Amino acid sequence: MQLEILTLCREARYNGQVLDMAGAFDIFVTPRMPLIVPSCWLAGRVRFERIEEGPHQLKMTIIDADGRPVVPEIAEDLAVHFTRDLPTVCKAFAIQFNQLVLPEFGEYAIKVAVDRISLASVPLYVLPPK
Repeated sequence: MQLEILTLCREARYNGQVLDMAGAFDIFVTPRMPLIVPSCWLAGRVRFERIEEGPHQLKMTIIDADGRPVVPEIAEDLAVHFTRDLPTVCKAFAIQFNQLVLPEFGEYAIKVAVDRISLASVPLYVLPPK
């Protein structure tokens, strides 16, 4: 399995076939803390090979620089099925965060794992204005 896309964005939708994303970002600049983001989405896409067909569990979290979660871990069951004679298939996700609270300036990480195998960690920065 391979993570092809992972981003925070203003908006995302997944209809089971197409993942639509708008406004991908990885930096917030704000004069005061905590930062409260009214709404944002975590969007991603994982590619599975035929040998990986079957049930899987996707886990995602956002952690601070000390490794503490800033949101509860999100877990989703994925059923990977091949309906055509293709060597790979993708599963996508679009998860909305309402009132995402980032408590202090610094670097955060968005982490994704499937079946307890870490697939990616991407940074998220919260910075004061210059």
